[in-house]
Amino acid sequence: SRKEAKCIGIDIIIDTKTGHNFVDENEVRDRILTTSGDIIGVSAKKIDAGKLEQEISEIPTIKKAEVFMDLKGKVSVEIEPRNPIARLFWNNGKSIYLDEDGGWMPLSDKYTARVIVINGNLPDSRGDENSDKTWNELFILVQTIRSDAFLRAQVEQIYRNLKGDLILFPRVGKHSILLGNTQNLDRKFDKLKLFYKEGLSKVDWNKYKQIDLRYKNQVVCTKR
Repeated sequence: SRKEAKCIGIDIIIDTKTGHNFVDENEVRDRILTTSGDIIGVSAKKIDAGKLEQEISEIPTIKKAEVFMDLKGKVSVEIEPRNPIARLFWNNGKSIYLDEDGGWMPLSDKYTARVIVINGNLPDSRGDENSDKTWNELFILVQTIRSDAFLRAQVEQIYRNLKGDLILFPRVGKHSILLGNTQNLDRKFDKLKLFYKEGLSKVDWNKYKQIDLRYKNQVVCTKR
């Protein structure tokens, strides 16, 4: 019966749909070994799936773990990794990832994610009203850029200046894009796309230093 089944092996299944490979199978096996011991040969009723899930989820790159055991005694560990969407750089050199849930995630020495960079005047911490307002604004901006194929391909960096204005740096062209704040984001980005399509297709991209999207009905360009 199920009660007498013993663990014959551990299968680790890592969800790869994020395209990042932060989670290392060996790290998961080590975590099981150090927290629950060697479970191979241990009877099913002595294996606490909930405890295993909790212990595996404490690995900083893991969002969620689910543990099952089949009737033959094979333990399956299904892992959903955290998904980094931006890399934060402070002026003092500190750097971490921002994940898709708005959480902070440590860097890995095994793998570097190619994600949008956020730097400049960033709050040192989280948890107070002012800094949370800034983090929220940056999070909304990154998610808006990610959800749009053109912006995702074009925007490489978000810079926050000392006044708190947000400036974007594109992959193509030597100009910067002055966004200001995240109010009316969709309208600002629609203007930008139109400008790229209508305006920049007719002139040399490198002629402009800055494209300013802060004004309601116009795009203001500064030439080099």
